[in-house]
Amino acid sequence: MIRTIRPRPALERRLESAAWQHRVTVVHAPAGWGKSLGLAGWAASSARRDRIARVDLDSDCAEPVVFWTRVTEALAGVDDRFAGLPPPPAGSGDRRSWIAELVATGRSAPADLVLALDNVERIDTPAVRDELALLVLGRSRIRLLLAGRTRPPIALARLRALGALAEIGTGDLGFSADEARSLLDGPATPEFEEAIRRAEGWPVALRFAAGQPHERLRGDHHHLYDYVVEEVLALLPAGLCRFLLGTAGLDWLSGPLCEAVTGGADGSGKLARLERAGVFVVPLDRRRVWFRYHPLFREALHRAAATEGVDTEDTHRRAGRWFVDHGMPDRAIAHLLAAGDEVEAGELIASTYWRMLDVGHITTVLGWIDRIAPAQLHADARLLLAHASASLFAGRTGEVHLALTLAEAAPVRQGPLADGLPSVAAGIALGRASLSALHGDVGEAVRWARRARSMHGPEHFTQRANCDVILAGSAYYAGPGDDVEFRLTEIVESATPMRNTVAEVAGRATLARVRAERGDLTAAGEQLARAEALIGSRYAAAPFTDRVFALCHAAVAQHTGAADVAVAGYANAHALAIAATDRITALDAALGLAELELDAGRGDAARRWSAEAGRLLAECEDPGQRLRTRQAAVRARLAERVAADPTAGGLVTARQGAILQAVARGLSDAAIAAELGVSVRTVHAHLRAVNARLRVHRRADAVRVYRAGGGPA
Repeated sequence: MIRTIRPRPALERRLESAAWQHRVTVVHAPAGWGKSLGLAGWAASSARRDRIARVDLDSDCAEPVVFWTRVTEALAGVDDRFAGLPPPPAGSGDRRSWIAELVATGRSAPADLVLALDNVERIDTPAVRDELALLVLGRSRIRLLLAGRTRPPIALARLRALGALAEIGTGDLGFSADEARSLLDGPATPEFEEAIRRAEGWPVALRFAAGQPHERLRGDHHHLYDYVVEEVLALLPAGLCRFLLGTAGLDWLSGPLCEAVTGGADGSGKLARLERAGVFVVPLDRRRVWFRYHPLFREALHRAAATEGVDTEDTHRRAGRWFVDHGMPDRAIAHLLAAGDEVEAGELIASTYWRMLDVGHITTVLGWIDRIAPAQLHADARLLLAHASASLFAGRTGEVHLALTLAEAAPVRQGPLADGLPSVAAGIALGRASLSALHGDVGEAVRWARRARSMHGPEHFTQRANCDVILAGSAYYAGPGDDVEFRLTEIVESATPMRNTVAEVAGRATLARVRAERGDLTAAGEQLARAEALIGSRYAAAPFTDRVFALCHAAVAQHTGAADVAVAGYANAHALAIAATDRITALDAALGLAELELDAGRGDAARRWSAEAGRLLAECEDPGQRLRTRQAAVRARLAERVAADPTAGGLVTARQGAILQAVARGLSDAAIAAELGVSVRTVHAHLRAVNARLRVHRRADAVRVYRAGGGPA
C-alpha cells in the first residue's frame, strides 16, 4: 500500500536556504519531479511563511495584465503596502512605470519577502519576459523563486556570475532511496528496489511503483505511459514530438546522429529546445554535445513510436552505420544487433572485443556474444575466441574451455582480428595458458604461455605482458627461484607505460608478496599500495585483479603479523576464486587460512581449511612444489596436534577413519571387511558416506583429503 505524501525536510531546507539568500532562485525539472509539491511543503514549513507570496501560473498569465494582477494580489496577501498599488495598466509604456512603482514598494518593505512563481513555462511570451526582467533587475526586498519545466524566460548568466542566483534541479528534487522507501506502508520489495534504481529519483515514477510494489517498473507501463503521453508529448509541437519518436531507439544522442537517423535537420537545435522545454533529456558532457533520455521516458517513447508505426529497426541500422563511420564501433555493435544485422555486428565484435575487455567492459562483450545466433558464432573462430576471452575475464571458466575447443575446430573467417592479436591460434594459446593456470596445472600453463608468447611480436605488448604474468605466476608456484622477482619487476616496468593495468596490478601485488616473503616489508608495502591505487581504475578487469590483489594483500598481512586482515583477505580471495573456478588461488588461500588458524590455536578451523586445501589439491593436475610443500607443513602441524586422531579432528567417524587407513595400505574391500569384522556392504556404505562428506568421488582422493585434515598416514 502507498502511504500519503510525506514531508521532505532535506528539500525544504534547500529551498529555504536558497530562497532567502539569493535574489533569484530557479527550480527547473521535467514533469513529475515534485516541483509544486516541494514548493508547497517548503512554504508551509518555512519559519517566514508569512512572507512568502505564491502564484500558481496558468495559460491566462501569458497576458501581461493578468500576470501582474495575480502578482500584486499575492504580494498584497503578505504585505498591505502592495494593496495600495493601482491595477496594472494595459499599455506597455504605462506598465513599465507601474512596475517601477511596484519595485519601489518592495524596496520600502520592512523585511524581505519571496515571490514564488510556479509553472513559469506558461508565461514565456516577449511582453511578460521583458517586464519580469525589470522586476529582477530592480533593487527591492522582493526575492524571486521561479519554478517550472523550462528555464525561466529571463537572462540568468549575469545573476549567476554575481552569485545572486540559486539553481535547484533534478538532483535536489529527486527522491533519495530512503525517501522512495518511505512511500511504502511496509518493507520494500525486490521489484521496488529495482524501481528506485531505474527511476533515477523521478518522484512520479516512484509513486506509480509504490502503488504496485510487486511489479517491475517500466516506462511503457500503462500508468506511466499515459502520464508521459498526456503531460509531455501532448504539450509539445508536432515537429519535436516526431523527433522524439524517431530517436526513441538511441541510447546516446547528438545533433548529427539524430539528423542521420531521422533524415531531418537541426538535430542539435532540437535537442537544445527539448532540454529547455524540460523534456527528459540528460546532458552527458559539459559542452552539451551528447545527451541521453531518462531510461523510463525512453521506454515510454518506444511504445509511442511503435504505436505510431516508426520503423525502429531502420533507426538502429542508421545509428549503427553512423557510429561505424565516426569511429565508434562499440556503440555501433548494439545498434546493428538490434537491427538484426548480426553479420556486420560480428565483424565489429571480432575486431574490437579485446579493446573493450582491456578497459573492463566484460559484461558488454558477453552481452554482444549472447545475441549472436549459435550457427554464426560456431562458424567463426574469431567470435568463439571473443567468447572465450570475455568468459575468462568474467571467471566463467567452464564456458572458456568449451569456446576454446569450438574455436580450435571452427573455420577462421577472413576479416579483422582484435587489436594486438596476430592470429586466432595465438589467442587460443593464450586462452589455454590462462585456463591451465587457473585450474592448477603449472606445467601446462608454462607450455601454453611460452607458445603464445612466441606468436606475439613486440608490438603485441598487452598480450605479451599477459603471457609474462602467467609465466611469472607459474614460476612462483613451481618453487623457490631467483628469477621470479626479476620477472615480476620486468612486468610492472613494461606494463606501466603501456597502461596495461591488469598486468600491472597482478605484477605489483605478486611482487609485494615475494618481497614480504624475503623480509623486505617496506618494499612490499610500497608495491601493494601502488597495486591498490589501480584496483578502482576502469582499466582493471575486476574479477581477475580482485582475486590476485586479495590473495597477495592477505599474504603480506600474514607476514606482517596482521592476522585479522590476513584472514579476511584470504577468505575473500577464496570466495572469489571458487566463484571463478580458479583452483590454484582458492588452494593458496585455503592454505593461508589453515596456517593462520593453526597459529591462533584453532585446530578445528585449521582442519576444515586443510581439508578444503586437500580437496582442491586433488583437483589440481600440477599445482607446483610450493603449494605441496605448504600443504605438507600444515598436515605435519595438524598431525602433532591431533596425536594420530583417527577421526582427523571430527572430519570423519573413527570407523570411517579406520577404513580410510586400510584403503591407504592397499587392502581390498574384502580384506578391510575381514580386518574390521564387518560386511563388505558396510565397507561400501561407509566409503560412500566419506565421499559425500569430503566432497570427492574417488577413494584415493578421500584418503588425500583425510590426511590433509590431520588423519594419520
